[in-house]
Amino acid sequence: MLFKKVAIVTALFTCAAAQADTAPSYRYVQGSVEHISQSGEDSFSDTGFGAKGAWQFNNNWFVAAEWQRYTDSESYTEIFNNEVLNVSASLTFDRYYVGGGYVKPINDTTNLSFAGYLGSYRLDAKGNFQAFVDNQLAYSESFSTGSSSESIKIETVLRSNINSQLELSGRAYYEYLNAAVEDKSQYGLGVGAQYHFTPAFALTSELSHGKLLDENTTQFSVGARYHF
Repeated sequence: MLFKKVAIVTALFTCAAAQADTAPSYRYVQGSVEHISQSGEDSFSDTGFGAKGAWQFNNNWFVAAEWQRYTDSESYTEIFNNEVLNVSASLTFDRYYVGGGYVKPINDTTNLSFAGYLGSYRLDAKGNFQAFVDNQLAYSESFSTGSSSESIKIETVLRSNINSQLELSGRAYYEYLNAAVEDKSQYGLGVGAQYHFTPAFALTSELSHGKLLDENTTQFSVGARYHF
């Protein structure tokens, strides 16, 4: 009985796989909701958004760009007798990448890409402090500061069309970040899936885990992709 069930599942998978007759394309634009969480001494969890796109200009070569943004804000009020303190602060973290790569076909439905990117990490902080005495503004101060660091990233991605609607992928990457951190190496592994509602429109998701800014970091995204 067990052998029969395995045989049926194998046959169904083989039939589904046979429906895909093309390899994944690197011609698309995508928007996504991004979630990042980090463990360790400076642990945090935040949700942001991102956009990326790629253009495969021949059978083997493509160019690509990507952007992600995470924003966190906090405000609070403290009251001391006739004094009131209002404090607010916001932090914005942006990541940019631009580069290109080479696509190597494995078979009719699977390809492997090797890519290199120039990247930039941008951190902006803003804050405001106000003090009121007897409901009258006694003191006010605001600040704004920003810093950026450059990086170089290489990655390899394996993509395969399981059938005409479902694509699965695996990714490995390494990034050197030129910033004031103890370990300048960023690296990780990721898996992804893409479900096509039509040949042009698809729902995408990706989960990755690795090192970012010296800490263990997990990232998850859900997005919509348009193929052209």
